[in-house]
Amino acid sequence: MLFNICIFRAVIGKFLPITALFFSFSCGNKPMSCFNDKCLYLPESHSIYDAFFVEKYKDTTYYEIQMFTKKSKFLFQNKLKYIIERTPNTTFPEKFLSESTTGFIETKERIWLHPPRTAQFKFITQLAPYPEVLLPINIGDSITGNINMLGNWGDWSGKSSEFYLYVEKDSSLVLNGKLDNIYILKGCGTIQSDTSCVKYLFSFTYGFIYADYKNNKGQQFLMKRSKLNI
Repeated sequence: MLFNICIFRAVIGKFLPITALFFSFSCGNKPMSCFNDKCLYLPESHSIYDAFFVEKYKDTTYYEIQMFTKKSKFLFQNKLKYIIERTPNTTFPEKFLSESTTGFIETKERIWLHPPRTAQFKFITQLAPYPEVLLPINIGDSITGNINMLGNWGDWSGKSSEFYLYVEKDSSLVLNGKLDNIYILKGCGTIQSDTSCVKYLFSFTYGFIYADYKNNKGQQFLMKRSKLNI
């Protein structure tokens, strides 16, 4: 089971002048309607992602990631469950199946998810900024903050990372045969000498459909929503 990590956030230039800061904590969630009364995750959704992890001089490792969201609570957030299965290869021939429970937030003001964190990609997804959008979305929106690493994070334990995530631009993709508007978000997280960066694609029809993580150790982890032909 993955326990929540409090993330301190500073939202820059959203509802206040660009020089002002609006501070909040992501360890609470008041019951509110979703953006334009359309919820992406609160109606108890089930999404499947195809994923792979790449490291120099080793086989590419493939995963199937199932994500289940619930209306019920996990601590102070809505419940989020991951079931992750690894496809055996030469480097990892043994069976691997992981189940974890964590949290997410969806209100009319924001959508925020804990990412999957296990196996080889545990550190790369933990350090990068988590999937998050502020609503309504505007190009140039920026979020900065830090993550306090609790136990089980090796040399990171007891330390705090810094991250930023911004909306770079909007675009469009054909998803399931229909043209869909998407937003491209990019950001990085750093702690000590480690850096992990990510590119997200967000759709108002399907939510976060794509994540491409890369760190300064030459590792890459990519996950994309299956059956959307991204």
